[in-house]
Amino acid sequence: MEEANRVRFARADTKRQLKSGELGIYDLLMDPSEELKGAKVEEMLLAMRGMGRIKVTRILREAGISPSKTLVGLTHGQRDRLIRVLGCEES
Repeated sequence: MEEANRVRFARADTKRQLKSGELGIYDLLMDPSEELKGAKVEEMLLAMRGMGRIKVTRILREAGISPSKTLVGLTHGQRDRLIRVLGCEES
């Protein structure tokens, strides 16, 4: 129970940071914290400012990533393609 709450709070906090621009998606994709490893890539992209369901669906399709994919489940190739499609580089 306590573990689940910790994970929920960490995810909510990360989404807030993504929305405010405090955290870049590149950094999240390259090094997700322990609590975020099971978070869905789609869920994190949707948290970013200017990203809606249609845009996120198109980005995932373009990168060849299933909407159910988790951060830790991404292969190196998928991660690289996603970063390329998003047009984000190292910060």
